[in-house]
Amino acid sequence: MPNEIFNILNDRAQAAKFKVVKNNKLEFYDKELWPSESIESQLGYWESSFASLLLVQVPCTTPEDARAYAKNAELYLDASLVRREAKGTVIDGYLILALTEFNNDFINFISEIERDTRFVRKHVVYKNSEGWHRYERITSIGLGSELSKVKNSNFEPDDDSSELLEKLSELGSKKLAELHGKEWNLNE
Repeated sequence: MPNEIFNILNDRAQAAKFKVVKNNKLEFYDKELWPSESIESQLGYWESSFASLLLVQVPCTTPEDARAYAKNAELYLDASLVRREAKGTVIDGYLILALTEFNNDFINFISEIERDTRFVRKHVVYKNSEGWHRYERITSIGLGSELSKVKNSNFEPDDDSSELLEKLSELGSKKLAELHGKEWNLNE
C-alpha cells in the first residue's frame, strides 16, 4: 500500500526534475543537526536544485496524534534544509503526509496542516477504497507530467492586435497608455 503512493509520487517527482536519494530516505549523519532517531515511517525522499520532498506515512488513528507526528516530521525536514542551505542556496521544503487510516475526523486536520506553511509547505494525501487522493495538489510536482504535453504555438495577432503592437513599438508603453487614457472618460 505505501509503495503505491511512492510510485505515484516518484513518477511525478522525476517528471519535475527531482531525483530520489540513496535508499529513498532522508538520513542525518551529523547528530548536531538532528540528535534524535530518524523518522521511521519515511516512504520516500527526493531532491532538486531548488527543493526537497519528504514523504512520510502517518501511523496515527486520531488527528491529535497526527498533528504531533506531523510536527516532528516538519522539524526533521527543516533540519535537512538547514544542512542543504549551508551552501548558500535557499531550498524549499515540501512535507507530504500519507494517511492510511483516513476517516472524516481528519478533514479539519488536512485543512489546518496545509494552511500552516511555517518552515516547510505541507500536503496531505490519503487512501480510501477508491485509491490515493490529493497527490495532484502537491505544488512542486503537480504539473510535472502535464507540462510535457504543452505544445508551443506561433502567435499570430489579429488586425487590432497588430495595430496595438505597432503603436507600442513606435510610442513606448507610457505614451501609449497616456494616449489610451485620453480616449476614455474615466469619470463616468
